[in-house]
Amino acid sequence: MSTMKFFKAEEVIAAEGEHAKNLFILVDGKIGVFKNNQKIIEFSKPGEIVGEMSLILNKPRSATIKALTDTNLLVVTGELDDIIKIYPDISKKLIKSLAERLAKVTSEHWN
Repeated sequence: MSTMKFFKAEEVIAAEGEHAKNLFILVDGKIGVFKNNQKIIEFSKPGEIVGEMSLILNKPRSATIKALTDTNLLVVTGELDDIIKIYPDISKKLIKSLAERLAKVTSEHWN
């Protein structure tokens, strides 16, 4: 259910509109999330989870994920329920990550 995968700089990791069956955990490198060819966020800290929203919501990907530098990712594949059962540590990290992102957006919007 999980494999290491290497992506070269500028390589598309996941394309907008794809139906997701996986999420990605950054091992090293830098990745960006793009909407209409504009970068909306980037990730560079090892352990950050990316591409989870489509999997959680069971909807096509809402943005494209690209490697900004040569990047190694842990690709976790499966249905959300299976990932939660098999990888409880990833599930905890996912919940924390989503809460942190929500707190940041809330803080930026209301301050």
